[in-house]
Amino acid sequence: MSLSLLLYDRRFAPLDHWHRVLPEAHPREASECVTAPQHGALLWLSTDVADWQATSQRWSDAGSRVLILTRLPDPSEMNRALACGARAYLPALANTQVVRQAAEVVSSGGLWFPEDLLGSLLRLVSGALEQSGRQRTEADLSMLTGREQQVARYAAKGDSNRLIAESLGITERTVKEHMGSVFRKLGVKDRMQLMLLVTGQRPAGGGENVR
Repeated sequence: MSLSLLLYDRRFAPLDHWHRVLPEAHPREASECVTAPQHGALLWLSTDVADWQATSQRWSDAGSRVLILTRLPDPSEMNRALACGARAYLPALANTQVVRQAAEVVSSGGLWFPEDLLGSLLRLVSGALEQSGRQRTEADLSMLTGREQQVARYAAKGDSNRLIAESLGITERTVKEHMGSVFRKLGVKDRMQLMLLVTGQRPAGGGENVR
């Protein structure tokens, strides 16, 4: 079984909460941790750790999957986490459902970020791709239903589930169901991959490799 490690700093250590939502993770105060980075490990890393960016990069370079825990999610900090190889960025006091979802997405090879921050990230990346002038191929969404295509295109623009639901006159639950179907059919694991596919930056991967 792969190692699951939680690195924190004593200045912020809600251990009772983390024990509840991360029962499989081994908590270690960063200043006392001597565990070497391991390929395939899950590292839950608090941004209160003094050198969290360097630590994230070191573990990521070793093949670990790094999930950043922050007291207050912030777009610029999220971008720094991405630059240091992190696969997820979430509130340190996130509930069990959010933590499990992040772990599942990262373990399957995807990226996980708070929905409100993900939209700004997708718009930033999409804008950069537009300015780069890279040649694009038209995305083939023919395997999706008409409604699924609509949901996919809104999501690729960075719209949240709530905004998509309002735009299409459906419920957020229905949007989530459509998103799950879109991911399976297109063979993508997160919204970043979906955006790259819909904007013609990568080919569809086929749903057989997606959990």
